Amino acid sequence: MVETDITPDCTVYCAHYVERKKRRCKLTPLKHSTYCAEHAAHHTDPSNTDLIPCPLDPAHFISSSKLEQHLKVCNARKYDHSAQPYFKENVNVPPPHEIRTLLREPLSKLPIQDLIDTCLELINYGSASKICKLNETGPISEEDIDHYRPLFQKGEKVGSSALRHATQQVALVNTLAVFQEEISTDTSSSDTCFVELGAGSGKLSQWFHHKVNDSYFVLVDRQMCRKKADGYFRKQKSNFVRLKMDIKDIDVTGIPDVDAYKKICFACKHLCGGATDMALVSAVQSAQLRETSVLIALCCHHLCSWELYTGKDYLVKLFKPEQFYTLSSLSAWATCFKLDTMEVDNVEVLNNVVQKFRENPESFIQGEHLVLDRNLQWYIGRCAKTVLNDGRAQFMLNHGFRVQFYRYVDVNVSPENTALLCFKSAAAT
Repeated sequence: MVETDITPDCTVYCAHYVERKKRRCKLTPLKHSTYCAEHAAHHTDPSNTDLIPCPLDPAHFISSSKLEQHLKVCNARKYDHSAQPYFKENVNVPPPHEIRTLLREPLSKLPIQDLIDTCLELINYGSASKICKLNETGPISEEDIDHYRPLFQKGEKVGSSALRHATQQVALVNTLAVFQEEISTDTSSSDTCFVELGAGSGKLSQWFHHKVNDSYFVLVDRQMCRKKADGYFRKQKSNFVRLKMDIKDIDVTGIPDVDAYKKICFACKHLCGGATDMALVSAVQSAQLRETSVLIALCCHHLCSWELYTGKDYLVKLFKPEQFYTLSSLSAWATCFKLDTMEVDNVEVLNNVVQKFRENPESFIQGEHLVLDRNLQWYIGRCAKTVLNDGRAQFMLNHGFRVQFYRYVDVNVSPENTALLCFKSAAAT
């Protein structure tokens, strides 16, 4: 059984007030100071007069006496991979469209009628994929999570945030297994190289390793994170490599040791915006040489860019190209509400508000603004995400992949609860 940690929080926090977040800084203060190392230099604190902005990233501060040592390990330090066989500049950038660039404008700058027209088009499109089936995975039981108990840092006591992330990790691992059973006779993970692009701390790879510990793991991210899973892999004496570089420049097939594996799996959790599109291009290139599967938990569609988006050809058949950034912005409506205070599961309520908007959208105009019911906003946001996801799915279908969507957790666990899964066998190359 999973227990929630209800121990009172007695942590002493930095006294600096972060105006942007409307709260105090949550870092630990320096010894003999009320401020953390990040904010001590912003305040008149005589005990921290030697703190200076880091030359690589002025957002954080270090002691001038430790500058040389810090520059060697600073997370902002850039690495030069240009001489490596896996480096190919812009290799994962999709080919340019005949429309090279589009202007991104906030929704507040759009004419109200244009915004209404786009919302109506999205409602007509709907929230169900037009390209491939959306599958449902079974609920995650406490026994499923208990199987991964060794990966929890606090053992038996698990906080609500850690439990929520654990539920998603387990669901993604299980979803890939279900997908493989449906599309391939060979469901074993032997001879598989797992590639986690935008890996962050590498936790998803860690959970996959717990299930298939004889594979090779490649963790790629352009930034370094605290509490990385690298220590876990070293302790397990696992075959893994971490590369600090941009996804757009990495040719996965050129990474040492990848050639030794017959199959490659791109497994990525919440790969934001255009990073998802570059991952799909990388998978397409990998599939020219070996069996390739893809598992991406889709998210942050509001960060998509026209230059990187892989579904341009599909989108321009249904919408005007100028509507791309409007769709991208509207997708944020699906994640900006607390769903436990809404009625998104009540089909009757949702249908009623959608019908009212269809029949008389002008009645939702107040002054110079379009004021919508939040249930309707959420639905329109989901429709916008569906359109963008369908464009990506069509891109993979065009390159010979089998494609399915999975709703891998309930929307109350994560509003970003759709995963894209793709597969292309070696025989189909």
